[in-house]
Amino acid sequence: MEIPLFLIAFTLHNLEEAIFLPAWSKTSRFQKTVEPKVFRFAVTIITLLAYLIGMLYVLWPSNTYFQYLQSGLIGAMLLNVIVPHVIATIVERKYSPGIVTGLFMIFPLGGLAMYHILHVTEIALLEVIVASIGIGILLLGVIFALFGIGKYFFHEECRPK
Repeated sequence: MEIPLFLIAFTLHNLEEAIFLPAWSKTSRFQKTVEPKVFRFAVTIITLLAYLIGMLYVLWPSNTYFQYLQSGLIGAMLLNVIVPHVIATIVERKYSPGIVTGLFMIFPLGGLAMYHILHVTEIALLEVIVASIGIGILLLGVIFALFGIGKYFFHEECRPK
């Protein structure tokens, strides 16, 4: 039950960002300006990928690869609450999209899901930390690639003639 709860938190977190981040990005020092359609495209694909990882883990919980993927995703999201959301909120002294669901949903439900994984699998804490950093870096790369793909599909001037 921990993983589905985490995925609900993940979805609501991404929904908060999808609604508020594009406008916020225009004035933020932490986020390059993003177009709403492009950002929402990227966040939708990332959310679907999270559900795929969650589904694979729930269906085959003893598969070590799926354990690493799921724990890495959870850890990356826990880190994501701090960097950039908490830091951006403190430095800019204003609301950073994702901070509310990050603090009140990702932290508690992600923490619960991480506790579950650490207690029902053979994965050690150090492995979870490495997986979290690795998945976090991978997610950043996927997000940037999705921004490029989104720009291609949602901006006429970017498409080849």
